Amino acid sequence: MNSLLNARVSLGRLGLASTKRAVRQKHKLALYTSRLNDTKTNLAFEEWLFRDTDPEMYILYLWRNRSCVVIGRNQNPWKECNIPLMRELGIPLIRRQSGGGAVYQDMGNSCYTILMPKEVFNRRTSAELVTRALLDCDIPAYVNERSDITVDGFKVSGSAYKLTNRRAYHHGTMLIDTELSNLSGCLRSNKEYMTTKGVESVRSKVTNLRPYSYTIDHQMFSEAVAKEFCNHYGVEKLEPTIMDDDFIRKHPKIQEYKNNIDTWEWIYGQTPEFTVDTTHVIHQEKVKLFLRSKGGLILDAQITQPVNRAYVDAMCNSLKGARYEPQSIAAAFARISGEVPLEDYEFAVQLHNWLKQIL
Repeated sequence: MNSLLNARVSLGRLGLASTKRAVRQKHKLALYTSRLNDTKTNLAFEEWLFRDTDPEMYILYLWRNRSCVVIGRNQNPWKECNIPLMRELGIPLIRRQSGGGAVYQDMGNSCYTILMPKEVFNRRTSAELVTRALLDCDIPAYVNERSDITVDGFKVSGSAYKLTNRRAYHHGTMLIDTELSNLSGCLRSNKEYMTTKGVESVRSKVTNLRPYSYTIDHQMFSEAVAKEFCNHYGVEKLEPTIMDDDFIRKHPKIQEYKNNIDTWEWIYGQTPEFTVDTTHVIHQEKVKLFLRSKGGLILDAQITQPVNRAYVDAMCNSLKGARYEPQSIAAAFARISGEVPLEDYEFAVQLHNWLKQIL
């Protein structure tokens, strides 16, 4: 209870615990909720709101997704995520249009997007709005110096932003009852040997809202945020527009936006340049690997070894221009398999397995 009182006092000192400082002039407002749980569809709808609605409108969009990992526009998925574990668990990787870091989502997590004209955009405004909604649910949340929503020092919401000349949005997750073991497992890559020019996530201690409220769920959270959105902009209530399959059929651009993010070229091919520099011991020989990749393709591959093996050089040459994925290693070895001397077969197998683990 003391934590809740302290959070309310903290917001009150900033003039944020009530709607006294809320914007009261007339605005064009809208509320959308999604009945679909497909991440790419929900992100495509968000893009439609951003691009195809009136840029002067203030819009609240509430949604949630099935299990997935969503990375920022300029991130390296191999550096940010445990791709092998995600494959094992059947958790898809998705790249969004906004910047920021990687997040894990499932049905125990809620998402919110607040769109506004660019000239009024402020990183803290939407975070404080959502925080007031949590306080109304008796959850002692507050906004820290990084504009993160936290409870007892633990982060409960990850945020990202997108701005153009006339339009901006703040979107975020809210950890209500998320599977935190999947979150920590999927967002841990341990690739110290990889150096990337991409944006790296800021690691934070996280928690769910569940320990602070036995009643909080997606519906309760959504209703609280919608209520605070209305309070902030000075309206009694907004009737939500429902985003479902029928809505998508009537607005074909949503499917077009989904197609744009549902490709290997977007998910992996958008990856900024990075290098891999590591060593491994095979048959008591120290083998050094150097790879350079950009746009998800291998631009250069070098393997340094004490004993010169022509087939290894041939394999490195065949990797250039290939996708940065385990299948490329298998294909490269298949092409040079006939060149491997019988006495080197075991070395070649171990080299193949090591390289597949790297990728």
